[in-house]
Amino acid sequence: MIHQENFRINSHDCDFKGELLPGAALRVMQETANLQLERLGPTNDELRRDGKAFVISRLSMSLYRPILAYDEVRGETWASDSRGVIFNRCSRIFRGEDLVAELVSAWALIDINDRHFYRVNDVEFGFSTESKMLELDLPTRIRIPDAAELSLKGEYTVSYRDTDKNMHLNNTHYVDMFCDFLPDNKNERVVSLSLNFHTEAEYGATVKIYRGEHDGAYYFRSVKQNGDVNAEAMIITEK
Repeated sequence: MIHQENFRINSHDCDFKGELLPGAALRVMQETANLQLERLGPTNDELRRDGKAFVISRLSMSLYRPILAYDEVRGETWASDSRGVIFNRCSRIFRGEDLVAELVSAWALIDINDRHFYRVNDVEFGFSTESKMLELDLPTRIRIPDAAELSLKGEYTVSYRDTDKNMHLNNTHYVDMFCDFLPDNKNERVVSLSLNFHTEAEYGATVKIYRGEHDGAYYFRSVKQNGDVNAEAMIITEK
């Protein structure tokens, strides 16, 4: 089933042009998904009390038009047909009848204590899945080409505002983090991005941010202090 929620865009989630930040657009879609669980169950808190938690593996998002401060938008989300240990989910944002953003994401449901993966059939949800799967013109798995020539651009420390209930960097804040390291071109906006998550970044952790460019796309890699890759991203901007 497709679940819908209505939102009015908060001006504090917008940039200097009054346009919704990419990370905030992702939060609208993920909040729609959270509210589907909250209303129909099991909620994230119920899953956590049962020793389970969803963790994201990868996502791809397209932003077709700027979303502006105080716009009234409709978030839509649905659990797509899934199998094995991968839970697929699609989301989108409408302003009136105009489609302004779309998202596909893949999740795993893990045991908080021993980190084993639950299979799709191990949990009963209060809503049905949809066979429809969005097809975005973006890779679902990022392979950073050698020609991107990644170089160190700085460091990022996971702070209080970044963390989720598991005390890790919230997945929507990865978008904010990588966008902070885009080249300083105020005339461009993010139109699409893909993120692959490898290892979690805990509260207080510092990661090194590497960036390169190839064939019109910016590539990013965040690396933890022990050398483990934290996440990789591909971001496309346009004027």
